[in-house]
Amino acid sequence: MDLLESIWVDKYRPKTINDVVFSGDQKQDFIKYVANREIPHICLYGPPGGGKTTIAMILSSKDGILNNPKDNLMEINGSAKNTRGIGFVEDTIVPYLKLPPIGDKHKILFIDEADYLTDSAFHALRQPIERFSPTTRFILTCNYISKIPDALQSRFLCYEFKQMPLDYVFDHCKMILENEKVEFEDKNIKYVISNLYPDIRRIVNTMQRCSNSGILKVNKDAVLTSEKLIVASIIEITTAIQQKQMGSIGKNIEAILKIVEKKDVEYRSLYSTLFFTKGIVAPAKVIINKYTNSHSDCLVPSMHFISLVFDIIKCLKEFYIRK
Repeated sequence: MDLLESIWVDKYRPKTINDVVFSGDQKQDFIKYVANREIPHICLYGPPGGGKTTIAMILSSKDGILNNPKDNLMEINGSAKNTRGIGFVEDTIVPYLKLPPIGDKHKILFIDEADYLTDSAFHALRQPIERFSPTTRFILTCNYISKIPDALQSRFLCYEFKQMPLDYVFDHCKMILENEKVEFEDKNIKYVISNLYPDIRRIVNTMQRCSNSGILKVNKDAVLTSEKLIVASIIEITTAIQQKQMGSIGKNIEAILKIVEKKDVEYRSLYSTLFFTKGIVAPAKVIINKYTNSHSDCLVPSMHFISLVFDIIKCLKEFYIRK
């Protein structure tokens, strides 16, 4: 069996625009792009789980606008250390742009997680976007549109993506399990979703990992990720300060410290989850945004995050206790 066919998240990823559930009214635009085999420069932004990367992959495939993606597509992870700086733009991207498309009207340069590019990389992209527009279309995806410079945003048609509806995620998971002939109870699917939403990739991967016996068996350790536990602790801290019940703060700080000291934490995912979590109040989100912007340049990620926690506590104490 082909490897991609054995990995559920890839096997069941939508392959065409019509397979995608949209939270907004963008669908007709994307259908038109595919029908015309033509797109403008586009930027897809919003929280994780909205389908941004899936749409970008469809548009840049044979089911989208390219006949020859092998030669006419460059896909870049904008958050990787070796691809997010000006050196990669000058040494890799620009030489690629100079080559004419083969078998297509345009080539596509797709930068996923583009909000992690450095300021110098963004600046270096402005001139190539103008210069190579006749032969290349750019697709950016990001969580935070505010981190894309205005001068660059003006060159793109921007689409906001919201999180997939919960009922869609449940039906999608149920369909996968039925197709894979896995026995399951609805309550176990809901438990996985409630703890990992909106990260659909992680939801599906967790279900596959818990279904090796042909039965979906979910245990707490498989679902409660380090990021989820930290988010829960921070929500408890903010709630305790709002209610002026300070007794549980120390316990939650200790819990967070143990996690960041002993476990691997996906900080990029954690910052995004915190920022878009409804239980996190606005003053805390201001601080989360500040630390998200500086995380890429920090010396020790765990200590950088702990500083965020203490800044949130200090800010909320001043905001609520003195009210």
